[in-house]
This record gives sequence, structure tokens and C-alpha cells, in this order.
Amino acid sequence: MKYAEKFGLRPADRIVENITGLGISKHHAIYLGRDSTGTEWIVENFMGQGVRLVTAAAHFSRGNPVHHIERFRGTPQQRKCAVQWALQQVGRPYHLIQFNCEHFAEQVQTGRPRSRQVERVWVGLAVLVIIQLVKTNR
Repeated sequence: MKYAEKFGLRPADRIVENITGLGISKHHAIYLGRDSTGTEWIVENFMGQGVRLVTAAAHFSRGNPVHHIERFRGTPQQRKCAVQWALQQVGRPYHLIQFNCEHFAEQVQTGRPRSRQVERVWVGLAVLVIIQLVKTNR
């Protein structure tokens, strides 16, 4: 299957997939493009394995539904640099809080590692702590 055509993918575009039944948690991966043999490649930061290259066929065979595609916004030169940076990260370790799949994909696309999922967890925990403190002080 040609995933670039199916999803309109270009190098450095982000694939965001649901990884839970409720769609609360998402996996982020970067489409790299097609090599000289026609094989499509994706780079992702995968829990337990770190940043790795995987064929698009293997990636999509996991069956996670695509939630949406985040298009790379930048010049052709910036797109090329983003892909090169992503490839240079292969082998970098995964860290749930400091460098997960979303941090990686965000850094490829914007130059800044960020995970909104992690930020939401921290906000949720802070709210729970505040609620507990208010209850304790009554």
C-alpha cells in the first residue's frame, strides 16, 4: 500500500494515532518518505526501544487508527533538515516523561521537545493535590 497517497503524507509530516480504545493516549510518529526501492519509512520514539526506523507497512500493521496528520510547516530546506535531524536521533533512548514519542515528533517539526500529554498529566496531578489540600484544611 502507498501510505503517502492514502494519507497525503510528505516527509516530516506527523502521524498521530489512537493507542487506547477511548483515544485518550496518542502515539506520534514521523513519515520520512520513500527510498529508491519504493519502501516507505517512518521514524518513531517507541517505548522500550527508543528512536527507531520502521517501514510504513510494519508501522501501520499494528492496527492503531490514525487520529490525524499534522503537516510539517516550513520550507523545503527546513523539511529536509527536520528529516535529517530525525534520522540522527535513531538509537536515542525513550523516556516517558522527558523524551517520549510526542516530544520527539514535536522536536522534529518545531525544534522544541514538548508533550502536551505529559503536561496534561502534570496539571491533573496538581489539581488533585490542591483538592486534597483544600479538603485537609477544612
